[in-house]
Amino acid sequence: MSWSIHIPAVNTLKLALGHAAHEQALGHAELNGNKAIPIQGGQVSLTGTLKVPVELFNDRNDKDAYGIIGVPPKQLDGASVEPLFSPDGTACWLKYAAELSAEANGQGNFPFVELSGGGSLQVKVADYRHHAATQILEAALGSDAKSLRLPFVLGDVQALQPGDALSFQTRVALKAGVKVSWSAISTSLVGALAKRLAGQLVFELKAEVGASIGGTVSLQDEFRIVFSRPKDGPFRVSVRKATSDSAAAQISAGVSLGYSSPLLASILGAVDAKVQDALKIVDGLEQGSLTPALLQVAAALLKQLGFHKPVEATLASVTAAYEELKDFVESVVSGTLKAGFEYEYARSTEDATLLELEVPVEELAGAHGAFVSGDLASIQHRVNDAWLRRYFHMKSVESQRVWGLGLGWRDVNFASQEDRRKLKAVVQHASRDHRQGPRRYAFLGARSYTSSGVLYGKTSRWGLDFSAQMPRFSLTPSADEFEYSFFAQSQVEDGLSKELIQRAVDAATVWGAVRPEDAPALVDRLFRAAPAGTKTETRLDLRVDNPSFRRLLAKLGSEPAFERNAFARALARAMPRASQPVRTSLQRREELYTPLWDAYLKDGAKDWTLDRAKASVAWHLKNHAGPDGFVASHWEQSGGTGTFSDVLVQSSRYAGDIGSQPYGKVYVFWRDLLDKLIALNKAIHSEAVIAENDATSAVQQVFTSLDDLACDDFRVTAFVAWMDQLAIRWKLGSGIQRLLQVRVGAQEFVISHG
Repeated sequence: MSWSIHIPAVNTLKLALGHAAHEQALGHAELNGNKAIPIQGGQVSLTGTLKVPVELFNDRNDKDAYGIIGVPPKQLDGASVEPLFSPDGTACWLKYAAELSAEANGQGNFPFVELSGGGSLQVKVADYRHHAATQILEAALGSDAKSLRLPFVLGDVQALQPGDALSFQTRVALKAGVKVSWSAISTSLVGALAKRLAGQLVFELKAEVGASIGGTVSLQDEFRIVFSRPKDGPFRVSVRKATSDSAAAQISAGVSLGYSSPLLASILGAVDAKVQDALKIVDGLEQGSLTPALLQVAAALLKQLGFHKPVEATLASVTAAYEELKDFVESVVSGTLKAGFEYEYARSTEDATLLELEVPVEELAGAHGAFVSGDLASIQHRVNDAWLRRYFHMKSVESQRVWGLGLGWRDVNFASQEDRRKLKAVVQHASRDHRQGPRRYAFLGARSYTSSGVLYGKTSRWGLDFSAQMPRFSLTPSADEFEYSFFAQSQVEDGLSKELIQRAVDAATVWGAVRPEDAPALVDRLFRAAPAGTKTETRLDLRVDNPSFRRLLAKLGSEPAFERNAFARALARAMPRASQPVRTSLQRREELYTPLWDAYLKDGAKDWTLDRAKASVAWHLKNHAGPDGFVASHWEQSGGTGTFSDVLVQSSRYAGDIGSQPYGKVYVFWRDLLDKLIALNKAIHSEAVIAENDATSAVQQVFTSLDDLACDDFRVTAFVAWMDQLAIRWKLGSGIQRLLQVRVGAQEFVISHG
């Protein structure tokens, strides 16, 4: 198999490569003949086909369609091409590219040709040769033609000189091993168990902080694998997404749990806090032997979990129930892996670098075959962490974030209140025709804020992430082609105290993660988990999946009186917990403050001054709060921290009100968001076209309104409490997950009642 280079008669052959007179497209190259590449279990035959231009890159403005040569973006955020090399006046590159036909034969598995043991597809290859800008073009072409290379040949890759690169692009099934944090899995697992048990069991899962679960993810898409050598030393291997003319990405995930997994024992232990032998039960079931006493305990625990009913106290019956539990857990963990990668993967554009390794010279021979076949998992099992430069992550100016799982924060470092994130749309194309070709959108809409203060503990963070993404490509993207989901989170970090736990559990009742009747016992249990002052983090999550979000949109506006009153109750519940008896419990806050908020909403906040607010709440509490009313009314009239009037002031600070609504921002954000969500539902049903940069589109308008909402944690809490009530009223059920997660020292608890 040999390369041939065809350069038309031009008068620039005798000029130095760095001369400005050169055109970028110099001529074309062809790869002729056939070559068999051995792969374990068979081989792949390569046949040269189409002519592809020979290109010269000697200027920073030269564009490389493969993204390997170019100018680095000012902000590396995962949505921009990040070239490996850049012309700087002293270095230039010649690119020789060709398109090959690859055909598999034999019995082996050939991920990079998509089919196992047969079939063919096109593979684009390119050889990038580094040259000094002073070298004459004719000499450089003549020298390169004698030794042009293929990325599938180990010797060719080993021959790379500093500044050189070899790449190939095709549809690849990448297999990658992953480790998932306990936090990511436990929240999903508790939610799934809560759904299964239909709220019959308050589920509390705990494990040691730092525990993780291993799994495998397979991504089948158009990828570009690049072998390069930036300098004299290790080789660099990069895996990049590439523009594809084929179908959308396919993602699958799998996990296999052994008896050593912390999940299974934690689940059994969560059913009954008195059980001390959960690990012994799991160990015994894996080995096929249990004592009579443990057999009785295992049967009782599995029966409560609803697996294999009825569970008899026999080894066969208990083992069958245990295997059903194991299958269920593996399914949930695999589903979480898949959902998380789908969510994040949709937000990386073409040419985004998904994986980058630095491979020592002496190790390349052993890893090369796995790279060209897409088997990253086998490489992960044998390589040093020191090889890894990047793995499924996005970069920003402030921080670097390893790709997470499920709906979550965009960055590790939360923005301050003054540094609000802007909406960003990532566009993927299924052809090089970006104007008329198929495309799909994924909108980045996370907002997060950090605050410190006496009301929220030492450090408080809150935020939300509204996901709007297209699972498939479309010539005319429309609102009905998106999948929508919503995520809200509130987090507090401080030393362990009774007050911290009381506030966290109280907030969890507002979010719907804990039943009010369970709150007192839960407070005592969590407070006793570690000595006072132990570093503690509490976190609340609300997740709404696509089907439930669609059903919620379809119902909004159908019951205006109920929706308004439900929001009034949500505002009452979200009032800051205080030492005043009228504020200590969710039930008391809802009973006394709902009428006030309902009047405020009925009036559209018109003419609600601070004097009116203080007078209204003082009169109401004095007449309806019983023995607590007199003291509470005086406290409210003071306008101190946490009072009704103070909440109005704090929640109206951002994007201030106008006219007769000096403290109407709470009403304005709710009404505006309600209108935008109703408009989005109409856009979905009318199949309204969504343009890439149209700020007036129904999708982007929802993002704008949610951005306004997220400025203030009280408004976020009230909105979540409102959604919780709507979900109950409209029976959205398992599509909405509400979770309380508490880390106390080396322990972690996840609580949900479904």
